[in-house]
Amino acid sequence: VLSEVSRPKKRFAKATIATMILIAVLFILANVAYLCAVPKELILGNDLDMANIFFENVFGNEIAPRVMSAIIAFSIFGNIVVMTFTASRVKQEIAKEGILPFSLFFARSTTTPYAWFKQRFWPSRSKILEQSPATALLLHWFFAVILVAATSSTSTSIAYLVLVLLYCYTLTVIVGFFVAAGVLYLRYTKRREWTDNLGFKPWGGPTAAIIYSCTCAFMIVGVFIAPGEESPFSYKATGVQHYIVPVVGLGMLLLGYAYYLVFAKLIPRWRKEVLVVEREPIIVRQGGRQDGEGVQILEVVEFWWAARQSGKEA
Repeated sequence: VLSEVSRPKKRFAKATIATMILIAVLFILANVAYLCAVPKELILGNDLDMANIFFENVFGNEIAPRVMSAIIAFSIFGNIVVMTFTASRVKQEIAKEGILPFSLFFARSTTTPYAWFKQRFWPSRSKILEQSPATALLLHWFFAVILVAATSSTSTSIAYLVLVLLYCYTLTVIVGFFVAAGVLYLRYTKRREWTDNLGFKPWGGPTAAIIYSCTCAFMIVGVFIAPGEESPFSYKATGVQHYIVPVVGLGMLLLGYAYYLVFAKLIPRWRKEVLVVEREPIIVRQGGRQDGEGVQILEVVEFWWAARQSGKEA
């Protein structure tokens, strides 16, 4: 994703810090506004969305909550667009490793309709048009349909709750734990010499990764503890057993790992061959200058099965 951003090394760091600060300030101000405008009785005894209650109390009519619901829906749509783009890129990178069926098909990129339209009517000198992982997006759509279909037999509120909790548990908690733990592993494994190629020193060293990995590890295990009957996450309140989401999330993780073991260990042993993957990134300098930052514009991927030699990979 960052390969499509101009000067990613500088802009990503600045944008991340500025965004985190802005979100933290807005989050605090929103909660202060809720406490000032909404009575405590409504906060504790109402299951409706707090933003809708806030708008209704401030503007005093029925239109305000509907406007707020439209704003929330628009915000959710933006998050879906971002996650869809990111998830399709992740699936494309997995396909580039050759471990998916029809990997070359899902690893390819196609010109976006916007880029084609722009080049058609307002041609530019650049021959490199914006690309999108359309085939990987198709794969993402397929699994999204499976998730929606799996929860279609329940009510809309329960289905939405299960999907949101499953998303938070798998992508935020489980993936977050492995990412943070992986950063610590790379940092403290001397033979990898990962810290020598960082190019910058993060604030606080590994403190953030340690805190985040410990927090995620606690939530991975803690979610199996049954909530109290009066809890908003109890079976009485949600209609969903507390262990369903973590079991499904961890089950899918173990299923993916089992698939990887079959492809990486059993199939090569059965074929007596190993999968050879060659990835050649095409990198250009920003602005065509020699001192410009390198940005990847495309990548050539090839893979094939090769015979083993003396018990080692060819």
